[in-house]
Order: sequence, then C-alpha cells, then structure tokens
Amino acid sequence: MGELKTREDVQDLIAGLTLLGTGGGGRPEQGLEALLPHVEAGRRVAWAPVESVPDDGWACSVFGMGSIAPSEPLPAAERRRLGYPEDWVVPRPMVRAVEELAAYTGRRIDAIVPFELGAGNTATPMDAAVRLGATLVDGDCAGRAIPELSQTTAAIAGIRFAPGAIADPWGNVLLVKETASDLVTERIGKLVSMATKLPDMRAPCAHAGFLMRGRDLKAITVQGGISRALDVGRALREARARGGDAAAAAAAALSGWVLFRGRVAAKEWESRDGYMVGTTTVDGESHDAGHTLRVWFKNENHVTWRDGRPWVHSPDLVMLLDAESGAPYTNTLLAEGARVAVLGARADARLRTPAALALLAPRHYGYDLDWVPIEDLMGGR
Repeated sequence: MGELKTREDVQDLIAGLTLLGTGGGGRPEQGLEALLPHVEAGRRVAWAPVESVPDDGWACSVFGMGSIAPSEPLPAAERRRLGYPEDWVVPRPMVRAVEELAAYTGRRIDAIVPFELGAGNTATPMDAAVRLGATLVDGDCAGRAIPELSQTTAAIAGIRFAPGAIADPWGNVLLVKETASDLVTERIGKLVSMATKLPDMRAPCAHAGFLMRGRDLKAITVQGGISRALDVGRALREARARGGDAAAAAAAALSGWVLFRGRVAAKEWESRDGYMVGTTTVDGESHDAGHTLRVWFKNENHVTWRDGRPWVHSPDLVMLLDAESGAPYTNTLLAEGARVAVLGARADARLRTPAALALLAPRHYGYDLDWVPIEDLMGGR
C-alpha cells in the first residue's frame, strides 16, 4: 500500500515514472496536472497490491495512445474548419472511457491497472481510479513504457483488448466490440489517435479495455511499479539535494547500470503511423570520451549500438536523463546539445519469455539482432 500525501510526493512520482517510461509514456506535465489537484484538495491518492483485488472482481487497463512527436496546435479557426470544437468538451477522457466500458459490458469496474509506466500513462489512470472509486493496482502491464498494446503482459497472456472504449477531449466516443487481433486493435487505435491529436498533440486518446477478472489480473500484473517509480524519484531528488550523482543514484534504485555519459550530437526523427520514430546519437564524455552511442526509438527507446556494435535492447530498459539536473527525458523533449546520462535496467521476467521477445526484441522492430540480457552484457558490473 502506498499513498501520495504532498506535492513533493507527486513530483517524485512523476520524475520516477518519466524515467521508467524509457523515452515515452506520456508528458510529465500531464502527470502533474492529473495528480496535484487531488493532493492539494486533500483527496486520497493511494494504491494497493494486486492481491487485494477479489478473484471474481472486474478490472480493466486504461491508457492513452498516439505519437509523442511534438507539433504546434492548430489555430481555433482551423479547428472549426475541420469540424473540431474550439476547446476540449470532455475534461477527463480516461474517466469517460472507463464509464463507457462499464456501461457497455454491464460490469462494475472494481480495479484499474495502468497499461504501462510513464508520466502520463500511469498518472491519468491513477486520476481515473480516484474519481471512480476503483482500487488502483500497484503495478502495470509492462514494467516500462511500450509503443504497442499487443506487447502488454495481458495481450501476451491471451487477454484481448476488446470489448473496449475510446474517448477523447473533442467529444469523440467509440466502442470497440471486437477486432481481428490485438495487432489490428493497435492499428485501429493509432488511426483514431491521429484524428485526436491532429488539432493538438497534447489531446489524450483514452482507451479502456483488457477487461478481466481479479484472478487473471494477478497472473499478468508486473507488480510494484508505482512504488518503484516513487522510490526512484525520491532517489533522484535526494541525490540532487546533496550534490551527488543523480544518474548513479537512480541506477542503484533500479538495481541497474549507468551505461553511458555524453552529449546529444544528433537527433533524427519523424512522426510515422501514429508513432515518433528516430535515432539519438550521443558522443561520449568523461570515461566514455571517444565512444559513440546510438539509440533507436519508436516512442520509447528500444535498440542501441555502442561504437557501431549492437548493445542493450528492448525489452530491457534504456533511459536518458539530464547529466546536470538529473531530470529524466522523454524523446519529445530531448534536444541536440543536451548532456545526458544513459541508464539501463532489467526488464521484468514476464517480458523475457519467448512469446514476449517475439513482440519486444529487435527483430520485431525490423532489426536482425539478437537480444542479450543486459546483466550478461554488463558482465557483473
């Protein structure tokens, strides 16, 4: 059991979630906007272990979908011309999506489990759980952020997204009764998200689905993610306060590694099919001077090369933070010239099975490379 009691707690949690989002997972400001009003109003924001959910209770996963690529909002006149309202008319799409799912299926949603770890995609399900009076599960379906819903532990276990509901702030509400597969569901969701984000990339395309019983929830949940994120955020803040090495502190909190330190020499990207896709190149400094790290991302960081040789890959976590402030980066905000530290950590065992690796390792993304566990690459470091 955990709880947010102060503004500092919220800020620590969002910092930790941003780091564990591995470059994606939603905007940090979105997470702060979702949770700070509850703490400031004295509302309880708490989470519980998955074991607290009754076996015959009903749970769902809630998440936002779409590219994280930056873009300028359309002017109000252009929005009107395209048929959108000037302003958002659904203030909390995550809540609306859960309500629509419950109404369509006739099920009372007893618990909400975040889809993934990330500043926006964990905080907004937390907000929905508070507003709906549902149990918030301390865990998620990935142990990190991921670009495709078919990569979740739920989907890998054979639990389908549909029936599901989609809602956005422009007043668009859709019910997904059934789909051919979760690969197709992912495609449908991304196409809808492109319509949602056209006027403003900050607009959330909220999904509620993966309806399951408590007994199934216990089988698929990567446990402890919210608590872990809070611990990591605190480690970052405390290291900064004492003038210490924030990257090393975060790596220790994750039982991970500082993989590389340097300056972002180049960042090439495009918005493609509802994803932000690109490569970040980091020129090494200090102990890594004379070396180069390349990081390929599809919303999140997935494939790396050190001096041209394949290195750490998904499903293991690759995370970037500011070398001076210790602030974690999303790929939306990372800019050329930034001095960064690159961290690595083990993926949860559920994401290392043969079925999971077929969806998460480099070959899924088109790279003919073998995944090697990060702890083997680090050689006991």
